[in-house]
Amino acid sequence: MLSPLPGYLSRRALASARPLLSCALLAIVTTASACATAPPPPSAPPAASGGAAPPAAAPAASAPGAARTEIDEGGAALLRAEGVDGAFVLFDAARGVTRVVNPDRAASRYVPASTFKIPNTIIGLETGVIPDERFTLRWDGVQRRVPDWNRDHDLASAMKHSVVWFYQEVARRIGPERMQAHLDALGYGNRDISGGIDQFWLTGGLRISPHEQIDFLRRLHAGALPCSARSMDIVKRILVLEQTPAYTLRGKTGMEMDERSSTGWLVGYVERGTDTYFFATVLLGAGSDGERIMPLRRSLTRALLKRHGALPEDA
Repeated sequence: MLSPLPGYLSRRALASARPLLSCALLAIVTTASACATAPPPPSAPPAASGGAAPPAAAPAASAPGAARTEIDEGGAALLRAEGVDGAFVLFDAARGVTRVVNPDRAASRYVPASTFKIPNTIIGLETGVIPDERFTLRWDGVQRRVPDWNRDHDLASAMKHSVVWFYQEVARRIGPERMQAHLDALGYGNRDISGGIDQFWLTGGLRISPHEQIDFLRRLHAGALPCSARSMDIVKRILVLEQTPAYTLRGKTGMEMDERSSTGWLVGYVERGTDTYFFATVLLGAGSDGERIMPLRRSLTRALLKRHGALPEDA
C-alpha cells in the first residue's frame, strides 16, 4: 500500500504538473487517502499478564447453576468460640457452591494423619496387598495407647478404629516405589513420601489442604480415580459412619500431635436424597491442645454441616 503524500508535497506537485501527470497523481492520492482513512480490521483483545488472553466474562454468581464460593464468617465464629484455629470447606454439589471457613487456612497444606487411610486402602487393593474386605492382620502383642488397637483387625475394623499399626504394615508391604507411583497417579496432596514408608503421612513430608481433600473425595464419589471400580466401592463401604433413612454420612478422622503442635481432621461426604455435600475440617493447636481437639473434630463438623443444610437439625 502506498503511504499518503504529505499535504505540502501533494499541493506543490499538483500545481506544477502537466495535465497527464496531474491525473496520475490524483489517482494515486485518491487511492492512498482511501487506504489511510478506511477503518482498521478488528484486532484481538490485548493479552493478559503472562501472555494468556483474558477470559470471557464469567456469568453472574447468582445465575442458576453457576459455581461460586462463599466465605462463612459465622462458621469462623463457631471455631473461635471453641478457642481453636483451623478451617472448614463444604462443597454443595447440587448447587455448585463452596462454603469456606477461614480461606487462608483452607488453602494451606497440613499433615493428613489418618485421613491417609483412604488412599492407603485404595493403593493396598490396587497392588493386591489387600486382596478384599476380609483381609486380616494379627495383632503383634504390643500394647498401644488406644485399647481398640490391641487386637486382630480386618480391613473394615481397622478403618473404623483408625488402627495405625495395621495401615503401617499395609504401607510396608506396598513399598516406596509402588506407593510413590500410585500417589502420583492419584494426585494426592504434595505426593511427598519422605520420612519413611510407614511414617510419611504421620511425621514425614506428605501434606494436603482441605480443598485438596474435597477434590480427592469428589473423584472417589464419582468413580473418577485412576483405579478399579471395585477398589473404590470397597472404600466407600468401609467409610460409612452413619446410615439413616434421611442421609448417609461417610468420613474419616485424622489426628497427629507432638510436643509442638496438634492437627485434627474429619473429611468425608453426606448423601442426603439427591444432594451430596463434600466436607473437610482441619483443627490446629499447640501440642497441649490435642486431647481437646479430638472430640471437637466431630462436634464442630456436625454443627457446620447442620448450619449449611447438609445434615438435618435433628441428626
